[in-house]
Amino acid sequence: MHIRNLLKREWCIGDKMVSRASVIWTLKEVTTCIRERQLNGYDANIGVSGKRGDGKSTILFKIFNSFKKSGFNQEKHQEYSRDKIINLLANQRFGFCWDDEAINSGYKRDFQTKGRKDMIKILTNYRDNFNIIGSAIPFFYSLDRDLRELFYLHIHVIERGIAILLMPIEASIHTTDPWDTKNNIKIEMQENARIKKDPNAKFRYHRFTTFVGYLYFGPMTEKQENIYKEIKQRKRALTFNIEGQEEVIDFNQKIYNALIEGKITQEVLQQMCLIEGKKYSSVTTMLNIMLRDNGIGKTVKDFLIKQRPKGFLNNNKEQIDTLLPDL
Repeated sequence: MHIRNLLKREWCIGDKMVSRASVIWTLKEVTTCIRERQLNGYDANIGVSGKRGDGKSTILFKIFNSFKKSGFNQEKHQEYSRDKIINLLANQRFGFCWDDEAINSGYKRDFQTKGRKDMIKILTNYRDNFNIIGSAIPFFYSLDRDLRELFYLHIHVIERGIAILLMPIEASIHTTDPWDTKNNIKIEMQENARIKKDPNAKFRYHRFTTFVGYLYFGPMTEKQENIYKEIKQRKRALTFNIEGQEEVIDFNQKIYNALIEGKITQEVLQQMCLIEGKKYSSVTTMLNIMLRDNGIGKTVKDFLIKQRPKGFLNNNKEQIDTLLPDL
């Protein structure tokens, strides 16, 4: 059955009507649909979102690892550099590209950079290369809208081992947003309000207009995880020009140091919280406690850069990249 058929409220199995709330996909069914889409001459861009540590990379590994006999090579295709990702998309056909930290290649705050423009241009101009592209992102809407609309499948990890599958609404007449964002925001707010009233209630993800089913997945094996981590550590170090193994500084301490040195704005702080999967309010509370404990009679607001200096738009991404590698 074509995956789009599951967008209907109910569908038939024999003479039975089955609610889409009970639709569960196996990993094999998902990868089969992805591969068939590729072989039928369509691009296959997949975005996997969720909190840090819940299994975004695990899902991507399992998807791509199923294509080993079709040419997937983890050493070659698991990438962290925007330039390397663009090179893969431009110079291979019916290949694979595992963008394990798409926050670095398509983040919407980085809208004006040449690299981001090149990414959209490459995805658009080389759609006929029919590559399978998988991108791990903390929040799907942290991708620039132009990039977001190039994805055909969004997998959101609810918690470790459980994800939902979402797809854009095709051939929409009344909206230019295939992800039906406004309606789904309303649905999410309704569900959250419902759970607030009744803590025992469960979030009804199947109410999303883009919902197509659930996906259950297991962890990597110890060997698989070790290989993944080794490639990630080595390639990230090359991407961010890290020489040797530097001491890892706690996230709060790193942000605190940048704050008291007057090197951070509210916008950058918010972006770093998003990347790290932390609440902005929780981080500012912790920073205020650290300021108080160090005998500094000021708050976070007193240290944040209140006005953008000249050239801020160009320097914004550099500020984040300076903080990102050691997190």
